[in-house]
Amino acid sequence: MAGFEIKSLHRLDNKYWPQHQDYFEVRKNNPWWLAITPHGPIEIGWRKRVISISWADTPLQYTVTEDDVTKSKTLVHAWSYAKALEYLDNLACLIAEDRIAAVCAARDAARAAQDAGSAGTSP
Repeated sequence: MAGFEIKSLHRLDNKYWPQHQDYFEVRKNNPWWLAITPHGPIEIGWRKRVISISWADTPLQYTVTEDDVTKSKTLVHAWSYAKALEYLDNLACLIAEDRIAAVCAARDAARAAQDAGSAGTSP
């Protein structure tokens, strides 16, 4: 799923349409999905005209697009499958960038500590 490892995938009842007999078919034909990833759960599902993507139950806090859509640091609405994939890919890239930055920062700190420890010794 757009750069995410999926540990498990769970079908959810549609969270947009009401639980009323008039909406039985549309709810049945438009389930939502809960993708469990190493970063936490990502919930995806069609509302009336947009695909809702939420990672609110994760520690992730990213704005994944500058597009003029409903969005926050834990949610975005996509107007097409292509945009949904783009936003999920952006989220995966932002996570990867943060992980790389953390690895580089740890490496730099280790080098600085090593350099500080060897500064007092002569060759």
